[in-house]
Amino acid sequence: MCDYRYLDITLSFEANCDIPVSAVDFKYHVVQSVKDVFGEIGASISVDVLKYDSSKKTGIIRCPASSYVKLRSALTLSSEYGGRCCSYTINNSSPLLISLLSNSRTYIHK
Repeated sequence: MCDYRYLDITLSFEANCDIPVSAVDFKYHVVQSVKDVFGEIGASISVDVLKYDSSKKTGIIRCPASSYVKLRSALTLSSEYGGRCCSYTINNSSPLLISLLSNSRTYIHK
């Protein structure tokens, strides 16, 4: 069994709102989202940002497999960033990091 889960997520804002988000702010908001839903115990979940693209506000994060459901539900319920409406889109998730490289739904056979 895999010890970690990997998530490819995107932070989106309401229309006409382009807030710059650094990798540090991105991680802080993910951890804060978990803390808001699950309290101090939830904040103890280890979350690592492995890759982050500030122009697209997309990142690949890692969490323990035992905390995956909590993290995913906290991201779903997250609705505010710096006083602005936001949402997380979970593009893909997998127990194996290499699985995030390709998407069978968008793969074009040649």
